[in-house]
Amino acid sequence: MRKLILVFFSICTIFTTACSRHKKPSDTKAYESVHQLYQFLCDTTSKGIMFGHQDSFSYGIGWKYKDDPGASDIEKVCGQYPAIFGWDLGHIETGSSVNIDSVDFNLMRKQILRVHKMGAINTISWHPTNPITGGSTWDTTHIVVKEILPGGSHEQKFNNWLRSLGHFFNSLKDEEGNYVPIIFRPYHEHTGNWFWWGNSHCSQEEFKKLWQHTASFLKDSVNVHNLLYCYSTDKVHSREEYLDKYPGDDIIDILGIDVYDFPHYGVNYPKVLPECLSVLQKVGKEKQMPIALTETGNLCVQDAKWWTNSLLKHAGGYGIKWFLVWINIEEAQYYGPYPGQMSAENFRDFEKHPETIFAKDLPNIFN
Repeated sequence: MRKLILVFFSICTIFTTACSRHKKPSDTKAYESVHQLYQFLCDTTSKGIMFGHQDSFSYGIGWKYKDDPGASDIEKVCGQYPAIFGWDLGHIETGSSVNIDSVDFNLMRKQILRVHKMGAINTISWHPTNPITGGSTWDTTHIVVKEILPGGSHEQKFNNWLRSLGHFFNSLKDEEGNYVPIIFRPYHEHTGNWFWWGNSHCSQEEFKKLWQHTASFLKDSVNVHNLLYCYSTDKVHSREEYLDKYPGDDIIDILGIDVYDFPHYGVNYPKVLPECLSVLQKVGKEKQMPIALTETGNLCVQDAKWWTNSLLKHAGGYGIKWFLVWINIEEAQYYGPYPGQMSAENFRDFEKHPETIFAKDLPNIFN
């Protein structure tokens, strides 16, 4: 009840926030549910941060896919579902029936609709295969972006891929036939070099055109109008670095950043995360857009009090709307707690904290 009152107060209080002006989605034909979601994201103050988890309904430690429908490691630990559910459409472009993590797309659709029905929020990323080589998203052996843009050798192939995305988005309707709003976050972490759209694999202009073509094709050629578009980088050190390949305010609705607690890669999380969120906060205020920690996590959560003493401690105070931790796919790769995991008790404290928001703490966004 305490958190419900806090969220209600946050929404109903008149205040000046980073998005006090930017109230409407970039898509001028966006459906009403998209407007409602965007209004909520713009009107939520920094007093509460929504917790998100990737593929939370799809699999966890010791269970997968249809074996335990509706299960979630998060719910098993604390009795609450995330406020934000992440999904990925990687491999839908190839005609595959399952995504990059073997989640059946039909099952994913049902789970997305379930999330919406319970009043929570869906965000979708996309790890497409390399359209030139047929290799993975991480295949950077060939220059790709310039060849999939209008006039490029693989333009038509890529347009068909976008059409596949659009058909999936357009299939997301509730029981009344209303489109489910989605936060779409493609081409993320482009400031790194591990994806084929990464920093050294395309020019500034090419990356901007990739975003612009994607958004315009989905809206104009496939009639997709249930998306909010989220731009997210990897770690950055300045406003200039963050905005170096920014495609434009007429396309982007939400600003995000991905920062993992990876000490094995030399990342000093207590130092790096606040620095990155400080940059994000400044850009968000400048552009009057909501901001989020769109991916984060500590591999196999090796600190028993990581949730309160690290994530919440270092991510609070910057006005982010949510933080999303990555998948729980196997015992060697998980980012959320599960029953018996060393951080499970601390996660329960994290869930009860007045600054965190889970599904049941959310107001009625879609009225």
